[in-house]
Amino acid sequence: MKRISKQAKAIADAHIEARKSGNFDNPRCTTRDEVIAALREGKTIEAVLDQVETKFTSIHAIILSRVLFHESHNYRSGVYKGFRILLD
Repeated sequence: MKRISKQAKAIADAHIEARKSGNFDNPRCTTRDEVIAALREGKTIEAVLDQVETKFTSIHAIILSRVLFHESHNYRSGVYKGFRILLD
């Protein structure tokens, strides 16, 4: 399995922190290239995190993250995997 790049990890961590605080930038993007460019600029997009969570993490990990504000190891590894696939 390929390792996550430092940039992809930083983007994923920023999205996890934005989920905790509820502060997403949510820039206006219409294409995949615009979304990736916005992510590389440091913007956080809630819809992207929602899709990554849904596809790569379990429902239990999502509930722990959203309700109890606890990021389990499985949640973090799923989010990292999703952003690695999206960005690398």
